[in-house]
Amino acid sequence: MLWVIHHSIHRPAPAVTPAIWEQAIPARHFFSPERLLVATWNGEPVAWCHWFLENQRSVCLAAFCFDASPQGETAAVALLTEFQRQVVSAGVVSIHAGISPESRWGYQGLDPIGQGIGIDVADDRVNQLLEDAGFEEARRIDRWEVATIDYRPPVSRESVLFRRGTRIELAAMPPMTPDQAAAMFHLEIKKYQLVAPGGGTPLATAEIWLSDPDIHVMSTNHSILGRVDSDKSDLSAREAAIRCLLALIIPLLAEKQIRSLYHSVPSDSHDVAARMAALKFRRTAVGRLLRKSL
Repeated sequence: MLWVIHHSIHRPAPAVTPAIWEQAIPARHFFSPERLLVATWNGEPVAWCHWFLENQRSVCLAAFCFDASPQGETAAVALLTEFQRQVVSAGVVSIHAGISPESRWGYQGLDPIGQGIGIDVADDRVNQLLEDAGFEEARRIDRWEVATIDYRPPVSRESVLFRRGTRIELAAMPPMTPDQAAAMFHLEIKKYQLVAPGGGTPLATAEIWLSDPDIHVMSTNHSILGRVDSDKSDLSAREAAIRCLLALIIPLLAEKQIRSLYHSVPSDSHDVAARMAALKFRRTAVGRLLRKSL
């Protein structure tokens, strides 16, 4: 309930129910109840936060929610103070706030987290709360989105040559650690590769995250673009191969009734931003990863 109330203040209400929340977080083997802290007022929950141990010296504050009442805001300040006291007692020296695209804590795909952009800049309440407590911005992340239905990729001489002389195929995913596999359990990850007719080393690869139809956490109409890569040493050829692969994947998603594809990109990655814009993605959100040394 507090998840929906909190995020509804700065965006449309997220499509999260108690069942979705259960499947995304507490049903997983890595969930530790002592790291989910709840603040109450007259016996009613008004704020909560959830953190994970990144290593012996650092933690990730993955979520922080509180309701819109004065009691909720007061409780949120006390909750943040108690959270910091507990992590200091554990010997931690730094805190990272927000889910990044590289995070693997079970929140990926949960509305409105998506792939992860840290703390949404529109979430004034959490941003102000953390800044007042001494957190500083460490990184900005943009969320890019493209509609897959009726998608028309940009056409150039280079793209036409790539499409005529290549094909895409599915590749085996590299193994994940047990914790990573558990965190991504509700997502079906497919790896596509662009190959020449004669085979050999793929020209480019891209991971697509889809909702597992049996574990409904992320909407089945949405998808996420994960890791994108190419082994080509020539930068222009590398970029052309990646763009060609993505332009071929998007119509495939539309055929599966997946209406949108999202990708989170560091704001200072200007080359990737140029790629997204060239492929007709739109920047739809900006977030911040915050950090505090203790």
